[in-house]
Amino acid sequence: MKIHAIGGYNQVGKNMTAVEVDDGIVLIDMGYDMEEVIENDKEIEELSTKETIETGAIPDDSKIHDKKEKVKAIVIGHGHLDHVGAVPKLAGSYDCPIIASPFTMSVIKRKVDNDRKGLDNELVEMEPGESYQASEGIAIEFVNITHSIPGAVMPVVHTDEGTMVYGLDNRLDDDPVLGDTPDYERLRELGEEGVEVFIGDSTRVDEPGRCMSESIVSTELVHTLDQAYEDDRGVFITTFSSHIERLTSILEANDGRRKVALIGRSLKEYTNSAEDLGMIDLDDVEVVSYWDETNELLEKISKEKEEWLVICTGHQGESGAALTRIAKGDYPIEIEEGDNVIFSSSVIPSPLNRASRYRLDKMIKREGGRVISEVHVSGHAKREDCRDLLMMLDPENFIPSHGTTEMLASHVTLAREEGYTLNEDLFLLENGNTIEF
Repeated sequence: MKIHAIGGYNQVGKNMTAVEVDDGIVLIDMGYDMEEVIENDKEIEELSTKETIETGAIPDDSKIHDKKEKVKAIVIGHGHLDHVGAVPKLAGSYDCPIIASPFTMSVIKRKVDNDRKGLDNELVEMEPGESYQASEGIAIEFVNITHSIPGAVMPVVHTDEGTMVYGLDNRLDDDPVLGDTPDYERLRELGEEGVEVFIGDSTRVDEPGRCMSESIVSTELVHTLDQAYEDDRGVFITTFSSHIERLTSILEANDGRRKVALIGRSLKEYTNSAEDLGMIDLDDVEVVSYWDETNELLEKISKEKEEWLVICTGHQGESGAALTRIAKGDYPIEIEEGDNVIFSSSVIPSPLNRASRYRLDKMIKREGGRVISEVHVSGHAKREDCRDLLMMLDPENFIPSHGTTEMLASHVTLAREEGYTLNEDLFLLENGNTIEF
């Protein structure tokens, strides 16, 4: 068995891994490097595949592309853009099915439509607990896991040369707002059956303890909105567009007290996918994304701000997102003295995101707005969650991924505490590396 580290082994994002055995190759994830996407002067959909690779926004799959006839399946673990964003650019080069959960597949279809680039790949929707026979010697299994987006699964690649478990991304939530708890029973069974290689998520491994449940944020949101509504001022809230659980919690916390507006392209796309699958009810919510309709709605809200809850994009301070444009005065509404701006999110740990959020916070405060940050729990496992997964799966070999050098090093330290030895059964890879077991 060979593991090809294509993307995600030097940074947070741009995730892509290839698992190769004699019987074929399975590609797992095809994601963006979100910083490169944000910094690019053009919309990513306007760039060719070659141009997008050259900018560093998507993985360079040339090593695998040279033997593309061996690729039997493209597997996507969940619908975040750092895992699925490059599918429209790369997947069409491979004559094989794309396998994903129903919600993730809905996200893929919308991304392909936006890219205006058709794909001929067969699209296979698979639920947790189901398997797909990719070739005579390769079977793909989905194990239910929790994350900050619906439809997240832990892909397992069963081959004649051993089993590989791909653990990007996850948290262990025993009380999720939507969906089922992680399938601990199956994870332990896999450990007993034997796992040759486990690739683990390092994004939050340097944070001690365990990640809290999403249900705790639901309670905090009720308290936060109760306080914000007392002053009859404007209330703006921003979160990850794909976080359907969080959006559901926000709507439940509002409990019909204010009219609700959802503003921003990515919010509209993700919630449309969720609404199609019955995961969220937007019947009484105004949803807009185009410039003219956004202007019209915000002009209306500006005259009766105390009657509205505005949910908008911009939790990382992105320059083109709705909240940043509102703060800059690009729309016919202002953040005024006493208005509440709630960040139901955390800053993705990178210098660009931290700088962007700092600038946005300053703009809001300069106008007299009140910034309420970190009404949030992460979608990524913390240190003891990562330890639990490692112990449950008990792999023969472990590869940390999805993180900076510092994050990966922290995961190495944890694995060594559990008896793994660097360069014997514990391996650090960089993008472009291949390791053979």
